[in-house]
Amino acid sequence: SCMLRGSKVMQSHIENRLGIKPGQTTSDGKFTFSLVECLGSCGSAPCVSWNDDYVENLNIEKLDALIEKELSCK
Repeated sequence: SCMLRGSKVMQSHIENRLGIKPGQTTSDGKFTFSLVECLGSCGSAPCVSWNDDYVENLNIEKLDALIEKELSCK
């Protein structure tokens, strides 16, 4: 479901926005990008595991908000 609903777009956005590929960590150590096979959230795909939370119905705006929130934390 995630692949059918835009996970590749989300992956490309993360790669471009953070400058890292799957398996890598940003130089400031704030982000590590890992791909997983399935989070079991087919009804609300695409889904991402963000720290200890699942974020469902992900879109570019939600993804950017998550990144911005993390960047603003010190």
